Amino acid sequence: MSPKKVVLMLSGGRDSFLSACLLLEKSPEYYLYMVTFDNGFTYGLDSVKGTAERIINKYGKNRAQYLGVIRTSAVLREFYSPYFNMKPEEQLKRFYGLTPSQYHCLICRTSMYLYSIWIAMLNDASYISEGARASQEFVIELSGMIERFSLLVKSAGMNLMLPVYELDDDWIRDKELISRGFLSKALEPKCLLGYPIQQGVDQSVIDGVHAYYDQVILPRIMQKKLLTLDNAKKYAVCIPERLM
Repeated sequence: MSPKKVVLMLSGGRDSFLSACLLLEKSPEYYLYMVTFDNGFTYGLDSVKGTAERIINKYGKNRAQYLGVIRTSAVLREFYSPYFNMKPEEQLKRFYGLTPSQYHCLICRTSMYLYSIWIAMLNDASYISEGARASQEFVIELSGMIERFSLLVKSAGMNLMLPVYELDDDWIRDKELISRGFLSKALEPKCLLGYPIQQGVDQSVIDGVHAYYDQVILPRIMQKKLLTLDNAKKYAVCIPERLM
């Protein structure tokens, strides 16, 4: 029986932690490549290894491995322009209510998806997965962007799986981890650019995120042919040799 290989974005938090458990329990055919991404503004990344080891110890080395931390800054910079040099009135005209916090999350998560796709290409994996939850209210995890990321993954010949997407209760998430014998705590790295949602997001913010992805990010991905195996090999200089 050949394994169904999955590249899982493991942040070190409880959402991706539970996602790993659910994937491994969904089918004995699933094999996880767990990987953590560093945007260059994150500290505490070494702590994720402990979470990965807890997963491997429970489900076995024949079901999962941890690929370590991969820096995404080389791709992240592709999407800085034109936002960084635009005046507020220009930003408002083209990208509506796009806020700096949502912008940073958008280009960061897109870069994570690209690296996940490249790792999948280099390792014959058919699935990409992450611990996104709609209840978190960041636009990158709401309907609209999730569909866009799913299409991006499909255009590379893979499928996106979101095991905890509909989970809207942290207490239930923690109960699920406890029921599997885990202490429902994890030392999640801290992104210095991240900022909590304080009053939710309105439609202008959502429209702005979608507009930046549609007008800037996706055309650049296609123009530079970033979803090809050749580019996977090119950017593999940033990927540990054991993944090749």
